[in-house]
Amino acid sequence: MLNSDALNQLSQLKHSIRAAKNLAQGTVRGTKGRYGFVVLDDEREAFLDPDQMNRVFPGDRVEVDLSTNDKDQLEAQLEKLIKSELKEFVGTYLEKGKGHFVVPDVPFFSRWVFLPPKGRGKAKNDDYVRCKITHHPFEDGKAQAKVIEHIGSRDDQSIERTYIINKFQLRDTWNEAHLKQLESLKENPQPFDLQEPQRVDLTHIPFVTIDSESTKDMDDALFAETTESGWKLVVAIADPSSGINLESPLGQEALARGQTIYFPGNSAPMIPNELSEDSYSLVAQENRPALVITLAINSDGSVDNYEFAVATIRSHAKLSYDFVSSILDGAEEANDLSDEVKVSLSLLKSVANARFEYRQKNALVMEERPDYEYKLNEAGKISDIIRVDRNSAQKVVEEAMLVTNVVAGQYLEQHNLAGLFSTHAGFREDRLQQVNKLLASDLGEDADIGDIQSLASYQKLISDLQHQDDKSTLLAVLKRQLRPSELSFEVKPHLGLGFSHYANITSPIRRFNDLYNHIIIKNSLGFYKAESINEAQLTTLKEQNSEGRYACRQLEQWLICQYMNNFVGQEFEGQVSMITSQGVGVRLNKNGVETFVQLRDRKDKEQKIEFNPDRLTLKVEDQEFVFDQLITVKITNVDVERRQIASTLVTA
Repeated sequence: MLNSDALNQLSQLKHSIRAAKNLAQGTVRGTKGRYGFVVLDDEREAFLDPDQMNRVFPGDRVEVDLSTNDKDQLEAQLEKLIKSELKEFVGTYLEKGKGHFVVPDVPFFSRWVFLPPKGRGKAKNDDYVRCKITHHPFEDGKAQAKVIEHIGSRDDQSIERTYIINKFQLRDTWNEAHLKQLESLKENPQPFDLQEPQRVDLTHIPFVTIDSESTKDMDDALFAETTESGWKLVVAIADPSSGINLESPLGQEALARGQTIYFPGNSAPMIPNELSEDSYSLVAQENRPALVITLAINSDGSVDNYEFAVATIRSHAKLSYDFVSSILDGAEEANDLSDEVKVSLSLLKSVANARFEYRQKNALVMEERPDYEYKLNEAGKISDIIRVDRNSAQKVVEEAMLVTNVVAGQYLEQHNLAGLFSTHAGFREDRLQQVNKLLASDLGEDADIGDIQSLASYQKLISDLQHQDDKSTLLAVLKRQLRPSELSFEVKPHLGLGFSHYANITSPIRRFNDLYNHIIIKNSLGFYKAESINEAQLTTLKEQNSEGRYACRQLEQWLICQYMNNFVGQEFEGQVSMITSQGVGVRLNKNGVETFVQLRDRKDKEQKIEFNPDRLTLKVEDQEFVFDQLITVKITNVDVERRQIASTLVTA
């Protein structure tokens, strides 16, 4: 046994050895290979060789000893595991000889994890499973996991949706408390109305809903009539807050889900379908609770005034976009509609035209892009992709929704309410220098563009560029430098739309922030009081919304890759949608599918290739590629596992 002096000497030796090391902390970043990096707290990156990388997971927080290798590259030796976030994951069950493993579906996780006999469950080779880490590899380089849920086999119906739900741990079921409240609301959908001011009876107004033929969760209905100075536009929005408040089980669940996720062929609803598609949906010929906004719109499209009311309404007809568009475009007679509805539809088109012209002059109108509808077969696979160009009826609804959300933002600020504003700050901070350099080069050093982070200057800049055909490429590059929009308690402009105020209220049965704004507005009108959500809840809401959108894109891309397997070898026309130093991404005009054309030939050292990271252009030999350029490609390979579609350029 060591005496106290020996222990002290040993302790001092360890301290000296540690002091002699160049220690730092950071987060592990994986790669597609076996090696990795540690992203240090000072933003430097240190190389982790395959042996070191085998001891950690991507995302692990570690302490490392830094050194410089013979390539003058910063290299890391692992010293301590501080924290590991990877606890559970989904992946593919793999039998290799006598060994059983799982291939994790985790970004930049490039190795298998061993499944010991007691951790294998009843899964079979190539099945999808959810696993839990049971042994971290830091000490011995040997990771282990166990199967905690068998998701299904590749042949199961709609297995892709089930897998994505599990991968992102999306909420797709209802617990006992939710079902209890649901049963209560089916019997009495408007329990709060018994204790609140009387709703205004607006059932005499001939509202109509205009949506896709298959839509069941209808959350807006419209009516218009003429006035001396222009029009009166009346917008009725479904009111699920008549039965769901923030403190209730379904209110808390709506906050946790954030929004309805519209997967191809099937949605993951924010509130139960019985409520979103029936009790609170603006079903034709049924009385429904609604938040109604009446707007006085001048002949030039400006809003003279507006008023909010909590009401009961009755939709007089469920109309489809295609049907209404055919009427508005003069292609079909509306024989089955009342004269009141016919007149209202005509006036709604006039309102939409006036608002569109107003936005062109005073806000921003973005370039129209087609939508694409996925047709699924019984197995849950895409059988066809239909291009859907926006028609006149969709433009009518869009203009009505936009102006409604604008006045909602104004109302929230005027009354100093703790609502949620939809904001957009324009260009990314880290791209401002690049943007200003581009503008100076294309518009001239003396061009008066003002502060492009302000609403007025940004709106003028984008509007001016939109009206100059020779600036379309510059405009396309600038769009790639924008931040995403976000929710905020602060009153900030939405630069992307060109509005000083914007707060979504038009989809309360589909989006939590719309439902929340309903509750806040109704509170100001004397209806039930409710606590506002806090910053932490808002952060969680934004993360959940982002995760839901990402999950939906992953499922779509998976199904698209399966579908495009049928078109390998076929040629398509498309537009350049992405440019990198390696090649270009192309969006196919026929079906909206994104494919990548590898243009850099790594074997050809004589190849002349120039990539401009500021202008985002790529020149290969004598051919230059720019955004939105029309090219023809041939599908050459579809990698369903990696969700990638490769093409080659078809030369004339």
